[in-house]
Amino acid sequence: MRLLLFRQRNFRNLALSAYRPPQGLSAVVGGNAQGKTNLLRGIHLLLTGEMEGGLQDQIRFGEGEAWLWGEVETALGVFRLEATLTPEGRTFRINEKPTGLKGLLDLPGSVLLSPEDVEVVLGSREARRGFLDRLIARFSARYGGLLSAYEKVLRQRNALLRQGGNGLSAWDQALARYGEEIMAYRRRFLARFLPILEEVHVALGGKGVGATLEETAGPGLLEALRATAKEERERGQTLVGPHRDDLLFLLSGRPAHRFASRGEAKTLALALRLAEHRLLWQHHEEPPLLLLDEWSEELDEARQKAILAYAKALPQAILVGLSAPEGVPVCWMEGGVVLCGG
Repeated sequence: MRLLLFRQRNFRNLALSAYRPPQGLSAVVGGNAQGKTNLLRGIHLLLTGEMEGGLQDQIRFGEGEAWLWGEVETALGVFRLEATLTPEGRTFRINEKPTGLKGLLDLPGSVLLSPEDVEVVLGSREARRGFLDRLIARFSARYGGLLSAYEKVLRQRNALLRQGGNGLSAWDQALARYGEEIMAYRRRFLARFLPILEEVHVALGGKGVGATLEETAGPGLLEALRATAKEERERGQTLVGPHRDDLLFLLSGRPAHRFASRGEAKTLALALRLAEHRLLWQHHEEPPLLLLDEWSEELDEARQKAILAYAKALPQAILVGLSAPEGVPVCWMEGGVVLCGG
């Protein structure tokens, strides 16, 4: 997939009216706080619906809404995408027709690599679980719906626990029904994802990687809820279920978040995003747009060469940073505006 044209209004600190990235690999270069990262975030939000922070964070200070628009070329034709963001919500359109996030799943979209990805490896279980849930939701609209339904029941059940926990049975049944389907989705997805992750990780110079789901409920969520009911009433919260599970990445059989060096964690984080890109490529039968934020940060020369070789083989990829690789077309960014030669 290729991004032909990107426009925006009032998105973060961007001031550009139009950006036309060239085919193949290109770079946007500029100093700190000039809008490079926000350019990639705006494109990624428009193509996937994913965003960093809340809605108010996406809107330029003092403005009431932000607007994003883009034209993309795919194997199925040219599509015009539009997103309107307000503090109260967001709306999407494809070819001028209203759609939801489900409509964006029909397009290859984009994959964004950023320095913050290392927190998926070294950070909390919430970060790892969130990565897995967002990734699965890109392949299954039903999975996103299951998560929403589960979280709604979970809030109601926790409220009941804080009030003493009388009448939990109906909520236990609903939570177990949604939760067990979520866990089944996760297991099936990892069976597809992990061989690709292993291959990419080795190609980046890693020695091999594994992953396992650490599930708090064991084989049966309903039975686990009943077994922990007394403690849950005392603590006023649900202690087992997919909202408490962890995705453990393993290097040499040891949990990466505890034992990986910074360099090992950075390589694994990079492998996760490239594996995501490859799996989406397989799913849509064409590659998503690849976006690389601060592409060279904390990467040695060998890994820089590996990521550049991968990006150069794609129909389109955009990287941003303080400098550009040799031989790559360059645009400059200053004060939220992109300036391209010609």
